This record gives sequence, structure tokens and C-alpha cells, in this order.
Amino acid sequence: MPPETALPLAGIRVVDLGWITAGAGTSALLLDLGAEVTKVEGPGAVDPFRLWDEPGPDTDWWNRSPFFAFTNRGKRSLCLDLKDPDGQQALFRLLEQADVLVENYRRGVLVQLGLDAAGLRRRFPRLVIASISSQGEDGPERDMISFGSTLEATAGLAALTGAGQAPVVTGRDMNYPDQVVCLFAAGAIVAALIERDRTGQGSHLDLSQRELTTFLIGEELIAAAAGAASPRFGNANPAEPAERLVRDTQGWQAEWPGGQAPVRDGRALVASSEFGRGTAMLHDPDGRPVKGIPFRLANRRLSVKGACHKLGADNRAVLAEAGLTDRHITMLEDKGALATAPRRIAAR
Repeated sequence: MPPETALPLAGIRVVDLGWITAGAGTSALLLDLGAEVTKVEGPGAVDPFRLWDEPGPDTDWWNRSPFFAFTNRGKRSLCLDLKDPDGQQALFRLLEQADVLVENYRRGVLVQLGLDAAGLRRRFPRLVIASISSQGEDGPERDMISFGSTLEATAGLAALTGAGQAPVVTGRDMNYPDQVVCLFAAGAIVAALIERDRTGQGSHLDLSQRELTTFLIGEELIAAAAGAASPRFGNANPAEPAERLVRDTQGWQAEWPGGQAPVRDGRALVASSEFGRGTAMLHDPDGRPVKGIPFRLANRRLSVKGACHKLGADNRAVLAEAGLTDRHITMLEDKGALATAPRRIAAR
């Protein structure tokens, strides 16, 4: 039993097959709540966040991406080829001890790897599987490959933003649907773990980013259903003429009856007095800035538990804990199913 002072998810083991923000950000929040997270990448399919900028020559560029570090700090790193039958068997050994599996691959990828959710549920009935996808597990568009901008468009959010004729998407620097799904997915996983403790059974969570983004503009759906869909007003809503953005000698200001507030960019936020609360940004043990923790506990202070591990840094330790012998691990290394560097640079 974890001690009373332990974090809420102490003792929970998470296998993270998540990429970019949607999956990796979800497991990062579970880690912040006390879970142990093992990030699994393949030698031929590393997290694209490692390739966010052009790789430099003669360096271990795959270990240098600050974007990757934002959502993977503190996780153990296992670089294992899941296309290799021996690699798949090694993953199964890891899942025998796991409580949660997080994945946001394109629909059908896990099936091709022989890791479909239904089969995993039969083999590991206590496992909570969180599948985060653009369109969900079923439906006519389940195989669609999407990014944050396309999700904002198909979910209806972009139609409400911007001014004049052109919708506006948040773009690569934010990808709003990726950011918000982490919070909802982490909450759903915690709820599923509570249910598992009650029933002894895990579950498969189907989390659609498009559906979630549409849910967040639910009032607009109700208005549209009543025949009163909102036009795109941008910064000039005639129903609220006193609420607007104005520019004065101090820069852009958000104005409303009785007050103003500055429109702050990233530099202004970092310099603000309230920024030290740690919700938006913290520093890892190496002193590098990383995403903060968006919630607080009254009786315990949450903090970043560790720096970002190098690719494959924990290969041997993780697999040994899963019960693989030293000889077995060496065999995986010799055949290239276990690695500490990508096999190739992915197509950009």
C-alpha cells in the first residue's frame, strides 16, 4: 500500500504509446499525479516531437528536442520494435504488470501490429486502455488522419473564430484540440481506475478529439439546433459592443464595461508576478523549462519528478523488471528490436 503522503496515483503503472501532445501529454498528467510511466517508441517510429526541428548533423538530435521534453519529462524510455514478434512479446510481458495503456496511433495501426484493443482486453482484463484518436473508434471517418487545425475545422470551432469571411485555426504552435484532450483523457482514465477497483475489470476508453472539441462549443450547437446559429463576429459582436479589443499606448487591451486587461504574449506571461505558481511552466531537474501542472493539491505540492530520459535509456531496466532475462534482452538488442537511436530520419 502506498503511504498516506503518496500522490493519488502512486503504484499505478502506465505504458505510454502516445505521440506528440494528445497521447504523451495525457500520460504526463498521470505521471504528475504519481504514476510510473514508461514511454515506448520503435527504432523505426520515434515520437514525431523528436523531429520538430531539422535534425543536426553528427549529434544525437533525437534526444535534443525541447518540444519532446515538454510532455515526456520524468518518463522511462523503452525503444522497442513492436513490428518484431519478439518485440511484441516483450511488450506483453510489460503489460502483465501495467494498469494503463495510452495510445493515439492512427486507427488500425494497433490491429496491424496484433495489439488490437479487444485482444488486449481479453489477455489483460484489468488493463485500462485509453485510445485517443481524431474521429473515434467507429463511424464513417474513423480512418481519417487529422491534426489540430483540421480537427478545429471539422469540429466547428474554426467557424466561430476570426473575423470577416475567413475562419482561423490555432495552428501548429497550439493545436487546441490536442491540448484539451489531455485533461479530459486523464480524468477519464482516473475514473476508469476507480471503477476497476470496484469491479475488478478494466475498460477501453474511446476518446475522439473531434467530438470533444465539438462538445466544448455545445452552446453553439444548441443555438444552431434552435435555428439561431452564431455568425463569426470576431472582435465586433453587436450584441456586446462594450466587449472588444482596443489598442492604446500600452498595446492591445481587452476592454469591457468598467475595466481593461492587457493582451499578454508569452514573454509577458513569463514575466508576470503570478507565473511562479507553476501551473503553466516549471523546470525539470536539469533546469530546462517544461510544461507546468494544471492542477494543485491542498496537502501536497506537485513537482516535475525528473528530466527527459534519452531514447532507450531504460531498455534493460524496464524489461528486466518485466521478467526478461539478460540473455533475452541481449537477443533483442542483437537483432535490432531494442535500440537507443532511430534507424532512420522519418520523412518530413
